[in-house]
Amino acid sequence: MPLSEKAQDDTRQRLIRAAISVFGSQGFEGASTRRIATLAETNISSIAYHFGSKENLYLEVADHIAQEIGKMADEVEASLASERERIRDGTLPPEKAVALLQRLWGEWMDDLWGKKKHEHEWSWLVSREQLNPTEAFDRIYNASFVRFLDLLSELIGCIQRRPAQSLAVRLQAVLFIGKMISIEQKRATVARYLNWETLDETAKNTIRAAVNEEVTRLLVRNEEAL
Repeated sequence: MPLSEKAQDDTRQRLIRAAISVFGSQGFEGASTRRIATLAETNISSIAYHFGSKENLYLEVADHIAQEIGKMADEVEASLASERERIRDGTLPPEKAVALLQRLWGEWMDDLWGKKKHEHEWSWLVSREQLNPTEAFDRIYNASFVRFLDLLSELIGCIQRRPAQSLAVRLQAVLFIGKMISIEQKRATVARYLNWETLDETAKNTIRAAVNEEVTRLLVRNEEAL
């Protein structure tokens, strides 16, 4: 790639990263393109040159977030490769499904605690889209979110020996993922209410144990129903 093209790509990526920060903290309407350009260390005309408009930049940010979450989904899928077919067709033994689901929650918690600042900021942009969905939400959901929800539904279906696409199972998948997102976005409230100064490694292990217990109860409830 010629140097000029490399420079253009670098500017484009800096604008996207800056836009994630500004859109995440200010929302689409409140975000200033001048602020985005300043944060990206470029001039405001670069936004029009690379994206055409503020609206197009916002959608590019959505596509970028979808790609990043999609990479995470790819990693999860790869880690489950040996069991993926049995998970998908619902034949994985419940005990194994419990262990896999607990492992995935643990890995997710490690990821939440290890995120960089701009990655936390894109989670706030996604939260805004949850409250007031736009085309950006459609792009993020269709390209990434649904993959995680489908996998959770399949694992819960294996645990409870129910169809993954049943309303009861899909609702539980939504509730589980909601709990983890809530812990990330309400860190200050969680720490204050539980009398923790910070959400450190000890706190993380305590939350992990509570989540693992919740996953185990899925199996217990199923056995009680049989």
